[in-house]
Formats: sequence, structure tokens, C-alpha cells
Amino acid sequence: MEQPQAFPREPGGPPPDDAERWRLALEASGDGVWDWHLASGHEYRSPLWGAMLGYTPDETAGLEWRTLLHPEDRDDALRRLEACLHGSTVAYEAEFRLLCKDGKYRWIQARGKVCERGAGGDPLRFVGTHRDVSHAHEEIENLRKSERLWRFALEGYGDARWDWSIDGGEIHVSPSFRSIIGLCGNRPVRGNDIWPERLHPADLRRAMAVFDAHLRGREPIADVEFRLRCEDGTYRWVAVRGKVMERNAAGKALRMTGTVRDVHDRHLAVEREKRQAQELAHAGRLIHVGEMATALAHELNQPLTAIRNFSGVVLRRLDAVGPLADPIREPLQMIAQQALRAGEIVHRVRGFVRKGRPVTAPVAIASVVRSVVRFMQPDLGASNVRVVVDLAEGLPPVLADHVQLEQVLANLIRNAIDAMAELADERILRITACTGADGCVVLAVSDRGPGLADAIRADPFAPFLTTKPDGVGLGLPICRTIVENHGGRLWVEHSSPAGTTFCFTLPALAG
Repeated sequence: MEQPQAFPREPGGPPPDDAERWRLALEASGDGVWDWHLASGHEYRSPLWGAMLGYTPDETAGLEWRTLLHPEDRDDALRRLEACLHGSTVAYEAEFRLLCKDGKYRWIQARGKVCERGAGGDPLRFVGTHRDVSHAHEEIENLRKSERLWRFALEGYGDARWDWSIDGGEIHVSPSFRSIIGLCGNRPVRGNDIWPERLHPADLRRAMAVFDAHLRGREPIADVEFRLRCEDGTYRWVAVRGKVMERNAAGKALRMTGTVRDVHDRHLAVEREKRQAQELAHAGRLIHVGEMATALAHELNQPLTAIRNFSGVVLRRLDAVGPLADPIREPLQMIAQQALRAGEIVHRVRGFVRKGRPVTAPVAIASVVRSVVRFMQPDLGASNVRVVVDLAEGLPPVLADHVQLEQVLANLIRNAIDAMAELADERILRITACTGADGCVVLAVSDRGPGLADAIRADPFAPFLTTKPDGVGLGLPICRTIVENHGGRLWVEHSSPAGTTFCFTLPALAG
């Protein structure tokens, strides 16, 4: 093998033996050496400098490295070289591709420094090394290809990506992540801007506990689902998986990366299934309630008929007693009326359970209100409730089942009485009726109670939902069904600590 040529001696340069040792040390580390004397233009290149590119020592001497530069790397390499020569930078460092003898390019890492300058600061001697870093670039490119494939596989599967610098706080999110939460543009995002800032309050503690367990090394991966707030203020369910990729010597997490998957539709489907299951359970319970109501109606019909018949017999016998029987005649008449009314209610219940149509006829709202208030006077007096009735004049009649209409009004009055049971101030129940803008008759029952309980505020008409110790939660649902069967609507007008108002409408008879 040809012996490497020693550096040519220049005035003021190091002794040849020192230069030779220096060159051999550099080449032993795998670096090619170059020594450029700018004043004479002479440039020395060690055999290893050319061997990296596949040239013999003789061929190396005639090479012009600027012509070997890859066109894409030329401007940057020359700019860095000029900066070092003019003293803008202390050292010259650059990476570029050089053309090999076989026509291919290899990546070279160049380092150099001006070691001699003239009196005016002009560079006289420039020394440096070349190192072949093609293998490292190939590995980097392979990693980039793998990362691109990884990203393609993840995003093709519907996963978005995130990369969180825990120490610095920055978090890089993929475009698909931004689209999930509606984050526009490419503005930088910090980790706290995503979590915990955007987490739903109900999911915050659980999600952060999962992250904390992984960051502390107690769990191999962070895997959790939670709701993430979007830019428009709504929340979406996402599934987040992440893993710490870098830790310092003390074990502190420095970098974490992972994926996000939009699972909102799946959670909505689960919620729908839960609601459907609840509705089926309610339907099953209603079926049993209907069967019980039919049986009770059948059993109650006979004793109610007996009460009505016996009270009628007593009334006829009182006629023979004369004026002395007058004090008990009126209570007996009320017993007979209530027995008759109870029988009608039982009859309507059986028809209601069997989905029978109501027995409708023209009904005057004023007579229904007065009748129900009169029947419920004992309950109103016992609860110390004062009733205020405000009925507009000239109310048109409605086509309705008189008994079922009384049931609706009586149930609303009973609820109002119960709502004011704990009220220390004066208990006032107000019943109003007027003609609505669409020609319907509007009835309202208002109390001065504390308002609807939180448990039923969202849907007061849900079946089996009640706050009463002895309630079954079917009063309001049945009332709404009765009103809707009459072509009307029942709703809560308002509910606050100052009281609650229920309203319902009934279509008025034309003319």
C-alpha cells in the first residue's frame, strides 16, 4: 500500500514529524485530512479523503471539490465556508453530498478552521477534515421512512398523533388531531392547552390519574377515554394512548408521544342503547301497571256501586223523616256523587289502559275548575292552602272527556298542595284560564313552593320518576297522555324557588 504523503512544509508551520502524527491520528479515526494554503492555492488531500469517494491518490490530487458538490447542497456549503474564511464564524462545519467515482453521491461531514491569518486578518491557511456519514444519513432516512409508514398506518386507521415535550411544554399535534377539536391553523400548542385545559370536568380526575401513573412509571402505557372540549365549546369523546419515549438520568419523563382516536359516535351509540333499555324497562313496568289497573278497576267497581246504591236508599228513607234529616242529607248526597265520580274514573282507567278513545262531549272549563276545587276542598283546608281562581269571561267550550279532564286538574292541584307542604309563608294556589293566541283554552296551575327538585327538573314527565315517599311517578305522565289524546299540550311554564307553574291547552270548539 502506498505510504501517505506528508504535509508540505510552509513557513511558520509545525515540524514535519508533528504534522505527520497529527494526520495519522485523524485518519486513524476515519477522517480524511485536507490542508489548503490560500496564498499559493496549493491544497493537500490525504489518501483517505479521496478513498471515501473511490479515487486513487493520484486522481485525488486533481479533484476540484466544488465541482463534486451536489447541486442542492452547494450554496449552503459555500456560504458556511465563506463565513469561516471571513471570520464570521470560528469554525467551519457543514454536511453535503460529494460525487463519487462511480457516479453516486456520499454524505460528507466537513469540519475546518483557519489556523493562520496575515497581518490584515486575511486567511492564509485553512485545515480540516472530511468524514463519511452516509451510513448515518441512510439510517436517518430509514427512520423517516418508517415514521412516514407509521404515520400512514395510524392515520389510515383513524388515529391522530401527538408528540409532547413535557420538559419544554410544547405539544405537536397532527392535522387530524386539529380537525377532531376544530383547531384551525398551525399555531403552536402547549401541553396544558390540551390536557388538562380541554378535559371535561367530570373526566378530569380519572384521566389525569392515568397520565400520572404512567409518567411516574407505575403503568407501562397511558390508555384512557375522556371528553375533550372542541373550539366551538362542545365536547367529543376521544380515546388517548401515550407512552414516555425519553427520561433523564433521574427517571423524570421528558418526552411522551401517542395517538388520539375519535370515539364520540361509539359513546353516543352506547348512550342510545342505555336509553332504549330504560324505555323497554319502563314499557314492561307500564304493562304490569296496566294489568294491575285493570284488575283493580274490576274489583273496585262492585263496592263503589254498592256505596252509590246504599247512599241512595238512605236518602230515600230520609225523605220520610222530614226536616230533622236535613243536616245529614247534604253529606249523603256528596257521598253518592263521589261514589258516582269514582265509578266513572274506574271506568275511564280501564278504557285508558285498553287504549280506548275518551268519551268526549262539549265541556265548560269553568264548571270543571269549580267542581274539582269543591271536591278537593277538604284537602285544601287541611293543608291550609288558599285557592285563587281567575277565569276569563266568555271562555269557549272544549271537546273533552269530563272525568279525565277532572283527573288532570286534580292531579296538578294535588302536586301544588304537596309542593307547599313545608312553606312557612302564606300558601296560595292560583288557577287561571284564558283563551290562547291560537284559539285554544289555556289553563295554568301555580304554587308558591320551592320549585321542581333537581332529580326531575330535566324531564318532569318521565315515568316512575318521583320525589314523594309514597309516589310511583305516574301522575304527570298520565296527565300528559290524557291532554295529548285531547289534542292539547302539557308543559312546565316556569319553575324557581318562588314557585312552579304547569300549563296545558285544549282545542276550543268552533262557533
